Amino acid sequence: MASGRKTETARMHHWAASALVLAALMIGLLGAGAVAAQDDPEATTTATAADVSYGCADGQLRVGDLQALDAEWADQRPMLDAKALAWESDAFLMGLQVNCGILEPGFRWRGTYYSPSAQAFYTTDTGQASGAEFDPDEAAELPDDLRFGSVWRALAKAGYADETTLSAATGITVQMNSSATPLGPGSVPLNAVVCHVGLEYLGEIRDLFITIEDGAVYRHTFP
Repeated sequence: MASGRKTETARMHHWAASALVLAALMIGLLGAGAVAAQDDPEATTTATAADVSYGCADGQLRVGDLQALDAEWADQRPMLDAKALAWESDAFLMGLQVNCGILEPGFRWRGTYYSPSAQAFYTTDTGQASGAEFDPDEAAELPDDLRFGSVWRALAKAGYADETTLSAATGITVQMNSSATPLGPGSVPLNAVVCHVGLEYLGEIRDLFITIEDGAVYRHTFP
């Protein structure tokens, strides 16, 4: 009888030990599965268009930002004009560049003004003046309404999504395509207001020139 009890007790100890080993294995497998799920790129959430920031919140300028620029330009124009007119009373706007701020979030506006009397350019962000090498009669003034929204619609129609990033080197540049200040390929109409953007698209910078009046999109072509 004593021998039978000892045998039964040994079996129970063996079963208990087996159960503990099995439980430990299950916990280990579950833990490994959780780590694998975290490391597996298929298990992570893919960034969507809804996750992209606009308004230079992350230091990146994007196609979708063009929608907000008309309203902001209405506020910025009087301030840029005031700076330029304090430099020379006959100064008028010839060029504009919009980019992201360097030291603070938000858009950075850089106006390039021309003074016929001084025959010089003035940039509003640096306050620097430089000589202009052309006939003052050829200087072309930008209109008050630059219609950034029409540029956004042209890019959307051409298939560029709102989250497409714009090159910081170009930003959003607006200028009259004139004999004194040409902008864009030769096919762009003379005396048209042109918006130049460099899109970071499919691993390359794609330079596009959009005429604001009709939303036509132009690119340099090479033989």
